[in-house]
Amino acid sequence: MIKNSILIFLGRASNALFVFLLAWVVSRQLGPALFGIFSFLTTVVISANCFSSLGLDVWMIREITKAPEKAKEYFSAILGLKVVTSLVTIALVFFIFQLADLSKGILNLLGIISISIIFNSISQTLWHYGDCFREFIYHSFLWAASNVIKSLTGIVLVSICQELKVLVIGIVFAEALALALSIYVIQKKYGNFKPQFQLLSGWNLLKQSSPIGMGVVFSVLYFRLDTVMLQLMTDERTVGLYNAAYKLFELVLVLPHSLMIVLFPGLVDEFHSQKEKFKVSLKKVLVVYVGVGSIFSLPFFYYSFEVVDLIYGAYFLPSGEILKILATAMVLSFLIFLLSNVLIVSGQEQKNARILVGATLLNLILNLIWIPKYGAIGAAWSTVACEMALIIVLFFQSGKILKTN
Repeated sequence: MIKNSILIFLGRASNALFVFLLAWVVSRQLGPALFGIFSFLTTVVISANCFSSLGLDVWMIREITKAPEKAKEYFSAILGLKVVTSLVTIALVFFIFQLADLSKGILNLLGIISISIIFNSISQTLWHYGDCFREFIYHSFLWAASNVIKSLTGIVLVSICQELKVLVIGIVFAEALALALSIYVIQKKYGNFKPQFQLLSGWNLLKQSSPIGMGVVFSVLYFRLDTVMLQLMTDERTVGLYNAAYKLFELVLVLPHSLMIVLFPGLVDEFHSQKEKFKVSLKKVLVVYVGVGSIFSLPFFYYSFEVVDLIYGAYFLPSGEILKILATAMVLSFLIFLLSNVLIVSGQEQKNARILVGATLLNLILNLIWIPKYGAIGAAWSTVACEMALIIVLFFQSGKILKTN
């Protein structure tokens, strides 16, 4: 477990580091306004990727862990399904934002970067396939390599051309290159494979995975809604200032995600075969999550302005107040991630999805009330309020699961 945790953490850490490095270079080269547009575009793509995945990767890990003999069958079916869901998602993104009050230039950039959705969605299934057999090195390596390729491509292009459109085209090309690398590595390890397009089996898979998918979708929407609403309700500079702080917040959340990737197959196995051992493991993980979350949140809270000034420069100093507010939500985010996965492990992904739908709606309402009056500060406080509400509900539901079992 320690070895696998280190592998995943190194992959995730390099991923987060290079993504953050790209954001830092873009903010320095293009300024708060264009950085705000870039943050909006990447936020839409990340959210759309969850719609194209629909929980299929998590479902694949859980089901193959229980029935390894069906690995190739599930893998091929999900790859074929991902092609279809990605194309539908790209069409939906284009249609929805045509109705929004966005400039033609931003819509054109959104249309270009949306192409990367199909490349990234299929790549993620390839990365997760090794997790089904607890061989996390492939997930770690391919995840890191993908983001190194994208980030270095983006850094070089924005440094030379200093144009947002060139940067967006480069990111799409880099996603295609990362997919080619993922196909090569997974074929070398697990043999040849090809997507299967079967309407009936694909529909059955979607029905089984969609509760997990809705949970993931609303989890991402919950975290990304602020950026989209700020873009629609304020100006690009405000979006840029908010995302300068939010990128640091996201950087810390690499840790709980990395550990859960390693723990998830084991927790599934323990829950269904050794429930008392599952309870002991969960208590240990809970202590680790609270401790690590606290260690990272305190420095960001007390030195928020110094951190922002050091990393982004004087133009982004208003982000310091936003970072201080978001730092209070870091520990809560660690616990939310853990408790949400407890519901998925126990097969109660529908309940998890309903909880996250409620949190997203609460976030939407609070943003509608606070953003017009307080701007980015209001969006940050909305995040904290929703985190507190989520913790209360998830603790209650997780407690019911432990008592029942």
